[in-house]
Amino acid sequence: MAKRGQAVRSSVKNKKLKPWHEKLTGVIKLSSLVRGAVVVITLAVLTGLYQKIDQLNVLPIEKVQIEGEFRYLSKQSLRTQALPHVQGGFFTVDLVSVRNAVIELPWVEDVSIRRYWPNELRVRVIEKQAVAYWSDNQLLSSRAELFTPERLDKNMMLPRINGPEGQHRNMLKELAGMQSWLMDAGLSIVKLTQDSRRSWVIHLDSGFELRLGRENYHERLQRFVSVFTQSLYKQHNKIKHVDMRYTNGMAVAWKEA
Repeated sequence: MAKRGQAVRSSVKNKKLKPWHEKLTGVIKLSSLVRGAVVVITLAVLTGLYQKIDQLNVLPIEKVQIEGEFRYLSKQSLRTQALPHVQGGFFTVDLVSVRNAVIELPWVEDVSIRRYWPNELRVRVIEKQAVAYWSDNQLLSSRAELFTPERLDKNMMLPRINGPEGQHRNMLKELAGMQSWLMDAGLSIVKLTQDSRRSWVIHLDSGFELRLGRENYHERLQRFVSVFTQSLYKQHNKIKHVDMRYTNGMAVAWKEA
């Protein structure tokens, strides 16, 4: 009997039990599998919902509101330009496509679009600010960008710039600088011209022409302002043109010789 009991105890003692940390590892692995399954199911459900929304175009856009202050644009023309590109529902409408369509209009400077729940788009438009005429049929914006309106208003109180192709940015910059100097003499530029030889001519609101040439034209302009404010301003209505293309002097042509 003793031998049999010893055999039973021996068999129990020899049986291997799993340590606690191995059991915990198994539980963690099972938990990770469950979380992974939940994530996969959630993604599948969301994908199905998005596809359903895309197919049904739920919450269609029913209102397009145009915002901004306009002088040469109209809200109706902007809405007409935008509407053909308002496709889909609240979640699926392509805002980039709508923006690209509106910004193609000549007078449009910038466009921003926002969704407003549940069925509205608000399109905010910034109109270009024209600062000068360029040649015969174009305008220059405050960002020195050329644009061609469908109908050009030729009665705007803007200076005119004529020059070689591709020189509009440089000439607009020169216009601003020259005008700042001429303000000291009480004069304003109505037209700035640069010919193919890069020679500068300024037409002033007093009715006479100022010829600066192509070299040292900044110094010549400053010299003119100095002389004009000292002596010529009293007779500015009689001047036909002033030629500054001399090293240390100037020539004045009078309307009545």
